Amino acid sequence: MTPPIIHPLKQCPTALLDARAAFDCGEPALNRYLQHTAGQHESKHIARTFCGERDGALFGYYSLSNAEVDVGVLPVEILKRYRLPAHRLPVVRLARLAVDVRFQGQGLGAHLLIAALSQVLQVAERSGCVGMVVDAKEGKADFYLAYGFRQAPDNPGCLFMPLPDIQALFALSPNHPG
Repeated sequence: MTPPIIHPLKQCPTALLDARAAFDCGEPALNRYLQHTAGQHESKHIARTFCGERDGALFGYYSLSNAEVDVGVLPVEILKRYRLPAHRLPVVRLARLAVDVRFQGQGLGAHLLIAALSQVLQVAERSGCVGMVVDAKEGKADFYLAYGFRQAPDNPGCLFMPLPDIQALFALSPNHPG
């Protein structure tokens, strides 16, 4: 089995683009996004989508967009620890992450997440951001919490990973994907 490869949607091999029609992660809205909307969002600069390939098959994808986070929704300990200013702050939003049902349970969701987090480092260098935010679907927060995301006090589906934590993650493992 070959290691997973991550392709920006607009650079995907034709076979992967064609495979979007059969993509099924078990969540119809996430399937439709990849099949019908991701390309439109690419061309309109709304979001960037990245597709995961393993052994020539499309195993999953993630989409990123720019966003702001109201610091009032972040845990107070994050604001104090990282000395963040008390106003809206730029973040990268992990808008979608999905793994095809044929590939679930193989650690490929983690591979996609790590690749997405590596993109945050690039955004921080080029235009600035304070981390990544995720609006986790019902029952999916534990996946992100296991990687160090923190829940907003008043909204357990709103998860945040500060930039210093992302930087530390890659300092421990410099051979990251992406």
